[in-house]
Amino acid sequence: MTIPLQALACHGICCVGSCNRRGRSLDWKNQPSVGGAKTFRSCEWQQITILGIGILKNVIRQLRPHIGNIFWSNCNTGIIALTALVKSVVFVRLGSKELYGQYLSVLAMVQLLSLVSVSGSRTVVFRAIAQNYDGVYRAATHFSFVRSLLGVPVLLGVAAVLYYVMSPVVGIGMAVAAIFFPFVTSLENWTSVLKGRVEFSKLSLANLLRYGTGLIAVAAAILLTNNLIAVLLTYFVVHSGFNVLYHVRCLASARNTEVDPGWRRQSYALTTMELSHVIFGQVDILLIAALLPMDRVAVYGLVMKLVAVFLTATKSTVEGIVPRLFRSDRVTVGYFYKFFVLSIVVSVIIAWLIRYPILWVYGSAYAELIPYTRLYMLAIPVYFLFAVVSHLMIKHQMNREINGSTILGIVTVIGLYVVLIPIYGIWGGIVASLLYFVVQMMAGLLFLRTRREKTGDPGGRGFSAAC
Repeated sequence: MTIPLQALACHGICCVGSCNRRGRSLDWKNQPSVGGAKTFRSCEWQQITILGIGILKNVIRQLRPHIGNIFWSNCNTGIIALTALVKSVVFVRLGSKELYGQYLSVLAMVQLLSLVSVSGSRTVVFRAIAQNYDGVYRAATHFSFVRSLLGVPVLLGVAAVLYYVMSPVVGIGMAVAAIFFPFVTSLENWTSVLKGRVEFSKLSLANLLRYGTGLIAVAAAILLTNNLIAVLLTYFVVHSGFNVLYHVRCLASARNTEVDPGWRRQSYALTTMELSHVIFGQVDILLIAALLPMDRVAVYGLVMKLVAVFLTATKSTVEGIVPRLFRSDRVTVGYFYKFFVLSIVVSVIIAWLIRYPILWVYGSAYAELIPYTRLYMLAIPVYFLFAVVSHLMIKHQMNREINGSTILGIVTVIGLYVVLIPIYGIWGGIVASLLYFVVQMMAGLLFLRTRREKTGDPGGRGFSAAC
């Protein structure tokens, strides 16, 4: 096939070398057979290099409007991920695997029951604030807080069972979690206010104070007591206190009292959507805790924490673009495909290098984390596209499709966990988690494609000028 240099120039690529001046074609048949072959190969590599540079410049140009938000959004999630990672090191170095496993098990149950607070309202607040419906925050948070009270007796019941069946310490720890449950679930909505206002720098500072204080307090509790009850009490007091403080500040800073009339309906739909995510993130830990020793829970939890550093960075990168995406009328998922390819390259590089930080941070005793972590790193590019697709569905208020995708995800992940974890243990949990992202991503892409075919609106290939 003949590809003239002029064709490349049409795409903004200019060759400065002799190959361009002579107007040569990339047709092998028309090249000199002796000395000219070497010159042609040089020209070919020159063209490939210039093409690659041109593509890179185009990607950077399209990212430029979002760089500030992406930077601060990544700072925010970097703080959260880093403090979680440091906390895991504190548990490993100052506590024990068993203590860390117990701690993860209690938090997993709290996260699972957070659904009763209609946790999807948090994403609705994000969208509503970005669209200047500030009144939604007060209404949605009150709505969420009242429903979160239903989780208190449930957690107390679980605590009673655990006290007699598993361990008195774990049972009392679950009772502590029940007391603070409404304050660590529904009052978390203030983070969505700052995201919707594109105040990622303020959010980063607030979370630095919150998670930094929590980390120091938990480390002190581990060092002084090495007791699960003291650790959980410290954790919940700190996070509840900060949530109350920032909730009051967000109420005082409301810019208007406008309310989107569809916020409650979409809150239920998005809670259904989160159902699969919560089950994905917590049921695996609870199932491993039920079937395997607590030290295995700790190992699995460490793998999840390590990869979560990169998954949260991916999520925050997407969230840095989302406010513009919500306001734009011309955007399709195709705009993000180039970044999806880039994320594949990044994940491969990270998987290759991850052994060194694991050995340095946790020590050679935790070398078994390396193969688990490398496999789970494959989730990064899939999660990136899944996050994009999810926000596009939220933007178009595709509530029925969101519910369908969620039901599919729930059935898939529960089935995979139940089948794979009892047989393969940690490996089964990791493979099931990977397949969950793949199924959710493919379902979302299918629903978006179906919507485009029904509405006849192809959208744009990128952000519009108004965006």
